[in-house]
Amino acid sequence: MADMVRVGGVERPCDEVLEYARDYLSGNGKWAYPAYDSYPGTPGGMVGDADLLAVCLLNAGQQMIPAYYGLQRLIEAMNETLRHPDLAGNFADAGPETLSAVADMFGILDKHPTPHVRKTKLMKVLHRKRPELIPLFDENIRRCYSELGSRPVPAVTGRLHRDFAMAWLPVLQRDLCEQRGFWDEIVSMADPAVPITPLRAMDIVGWHMGRRPR
Repeated sequence: MADMVRVGGVERPCDEVLEYARDYLSGNGKWAYPAYDSYPGTPGGMVGDADLLAVCLLNAGQQMIPAYYGLQRLIEAMNETLRHPDLAGNFADAGPETLSAVADMFGILDKHPTPHVRKTKLMKVLHRKRPELIPLFDENIRRCYSELGSRPVPAVTGRLHRDFAMAWLPVLQRDLCEQRGFWDEIVSMADPAVPITPLRAMDIVGWHMGRRPR
């Protein structure tokens, strides 16, 4: 394993990141694991009302009452994207058609702009329905890819949400595939009763690496 791990334009020593991930996955009550990952939500592969509350368990609960109703209005659009025939398999092996189908999820917000709902909340709902394929997203992840270090996905003013996803997803896939052994090591730290995927491992690490200095 390399000495450094990369998320977007940020690199950190592997030992430091593994220590953080071990603490995060310890179930000590400080972090969102296992609360988010074990939350039952709505059974099956489609989004229902119960799934919408999962966003609170990843600290995306700002203005949650209007956000809940906004997400509720997007359930039909979310489920339409989840039915796309190309939305299958896992993220590491995803081809252009599958990445495009994932980008359509981001595009929900282009077609249906909704107060108090942005990419962070939307993807926290959708990830749980296809955790091997649908990535998480938040402000710290954005900073890793568009603001810090080499900025492999530069910010573009006025860019559509779907267009951002089409630029970001191949870079995210590269970071997953080129460092798969590292993500698998973090996956192995999780309780087998509450498993996580490599995409969730990347989210845990990216959130840590993209935090603003206090």
